[in-house]
Order: sequence, then C-alpha cells, then structure tokens
Amino acid sequence: MSDTKKADTQRLMQLIVKSSKVTSLAMQSMKSALAGDLSSARELLDEAKAKGVEAHNIQTEMIQLEIKGEASSPTLLAVHAQDHFMNSHLLLEMVGIVVEQQKQMKALQERVIKLEQVGETHE
Repeated sequence: MSDTKKADTQRLMQLIVKSSKVTSLAMQSMKSALAGDLSSARELLDEAKAKGVEAHNIQTEMIQLEIKGEASSPTLLAVHAQDHFMNSHLLLEMVGIVVEQQKQMKALQERVIKLEQVGETHE
C-alpha cells in the first residue's frame, strides 16, 4: 500500500471514529434531556459539537487534498466515512432542537406548577 493510500485510510478511519463519538455523545445528550437532566444534556451536546468540529476539520483536509489532486480515488471506506460524518452532523442538529424543546417544556411545567399553587391559595 502506498504512503498516500495509507494516509488516506488513516484520515478516513479518524473521520469514522470521531463521527461515531459525535453520534454517541449526541444520543447521550438527548437521553439526558428527555430524563430532565438539562445540565448534563447541554454539557454532552457541547462535547459532541467539539468532536464534530474535529471531524469536520478532517473532512476539510481531505477535500483540500482532492482539490489539489492529491487524493486517491473514492472507495467504499470513503463512502462509509462520509455516511458516518453526515449522519452525526444531522443528529447533532436534531439533538440540539430536542434539548432546547425540553428546556422550554421544563420552564412551562414550572410555570404551570406556580400557577396551580397560586390558584390553590385563592380557593
């Protein structure tokens, strides 16, 4: 295997690993949010976003190499890596929405409880 091919394979494997970590952290974030632990959810989401930036940087490097004509031809591994990256990126966006919705729902629930308490004191 040529040095270029080895380097490409290493970059692709790193893209898969980092994207998989993004997916894992995003899922943990969503589960925390749904369980009501918004602090943990936000922390996990921030960590997932940081890993997402790392994955994006790898992808950007690979695109730049391709533009320069220094990349090898597409492979199944490259398609697989891109699939992981795209899915993790989409999931990250969706989980951000879920966390924000859970935050809003918690605020509304707290408001309802306060209103119910006020109503009980007037009865």
